[in-house]
Amino acid sequence: MAYCCDVERKKLQNRISRIHGQVHSLKNKFNDEKFKLEEDPYETIRQLTAIKGAVSGMISSYIEHYAKGHMIESIKKGSNSEAEAQIDNLLEIIKVYGK
Repeated sequence: MAYCCDVERKKLQNRISRIHGQVHSLKNKFNDEKFKLEEDPYETIRQLTAIKGAVSGMISSYIEHYAKGHMIESIKKGSNSEAEAQIDNLLEIIKVYGK
């Protein structure tokens, strides 16, 4: 299981690095004194939407990894009440994420 976690950790690190690059690029754009908000709103909105999509994708990937890996192992090792608590926790995460 450790190898799987290492691979997943690397994937998440790569995703967050790409998101960081997107945010940094947009930050530089806004810091540029020559940039005017009204000049190209579509490009800025496209960049913001790409960041939003990347973050949403990362959240989904993380939830999936948690559910398929750690949660299943925890449920297998625990009692029925622990399994119900794990499922309740996952459902709460999904509710919050869905907002």
